[in-house]
Amino acid sequence: MSRLCLVLASVLAGAMLVQTVAAEEESQAEAVYREWLKKIRLIEIQHLRSTSSSTFAEGRTKLLAMQNAAAVGPMVDVLYGPNPRYRGLLIEALTAMMAQYSDMAVAYLQEIAVGDGSGPHRRRAIESLKQAPSPDQTNRLMAHLALDDVPIIRDRAATALAALGDKRAVWLLVERLVTEDVRMVGGEVWSGSMQLDIRFQVAGIPRFRQVTISAAVPGGGIATAQIQLPEVEIVDVATTIAMTQHGTPVPHYERVQTQHPEVLAALKQLTGKDFGYNQAAWQKWLESEEARTKVPPWEPIRFKTG
Repeated sequence: MSRLCLVLASVLAGAMLVQTVAAEEESQAEAVYREWLKKIRLIEIQHLRSTSSSTFAEGRTKLLAMQNAAAVGPMVDVLYGPNPRYRGLLIEALTAMMAQYSDMAVAYLQEIAVGDGSGPHRRRAIESLKQAPSPDQTNRLMAHLALDDVPIIRDRAATALAALGDKRAVWLLVERLVTEDVRMVGGEVWSGSMQLDIRFQVAGIPRFRQVTISAAVPGGGIATAQIQLPEVEIVDVATTIAMTQHGTPVPHYERVQTQHPEVLAALKQLTGKDFGYNQAAWQKWLESEEARTKVPPWEPIRFKTG
């Protein structure tokens, strides 16, 4: 019994030690992140916000000199936003980071290549990825092509993969060439009717007031007359609204096939073939001897998360 207690105590002590080390490492990583964030934010405030080109250039030089993988995350947090000048500088800095074999810099460039709203910035990111020493410079692009539900992101990933010449993507491109989507073609149609009932409660006996009215008559004269209008005292107003609706609230959906020109262009660029949007023809070609010499064999790709 004492031996069992000793073993349990050792296991618990080991688990507590692992948790303590993990907490210390996390705390240390957070401190490093905050330190880099402070440095980069200071450069942004003192140099990049300036209207002076020389001051901005000085800030750019300071950022490009940060050859440290720990600076990548804080730099993205500070520079990636609505300012296109900042985003261009970030792409330049991430490209310089790749010299240190920073996988994080390569990953962010892939995200910019598909997610940035500026076409020139996406193209700059792709050109930078061509210089990446990392063998994983297309893994995130492959993941977007395979898993992303947003068609425009998949199409941009296809364009980037073709520009980078990654022929592993051919298998996925054939699958994404024509996709089946569910679209709503009929919305809710309603018809109805409304009834409005207004009732007044009168108190007291009506009193009549004499009112003179005038009107023009042929020949240019003016005719006058006397009318009597009743005046009553209203003490209560009752209003009732009745509404009925008819129809069905169920919208109508249909499955439609969508062709993707960007995917077809990527296939033609990577293979030199053109079978249009005929997926069966592309798949048949992939089984040919010619395809075996041009396209790497299919292997399931395990995408990293985070």
